[in-house]
Amino acid sequence: MRIGFGGVFIVLYIAWVFYRVLIKRDLAQHKNDFYGLTFFIAVWLVIYYWLLF
Repeated sequence: MRIGFGGVFIVLYIAWVFYRVLIKRDLAQHKNDFYGLTFFIAVWLVIYYWLLF
């Protein structure tokens, strides 16, 4: 169940990115948030991969 929460957060992040790109068109103003969250998700994906395989 805990692994599913990681997937939910990734889906929410992708929805946020699409909202900023397609609707608000201001992702450039949120560049630091984009890079920070992408790095955070990448680290967690590596941790999940390491723990599961």
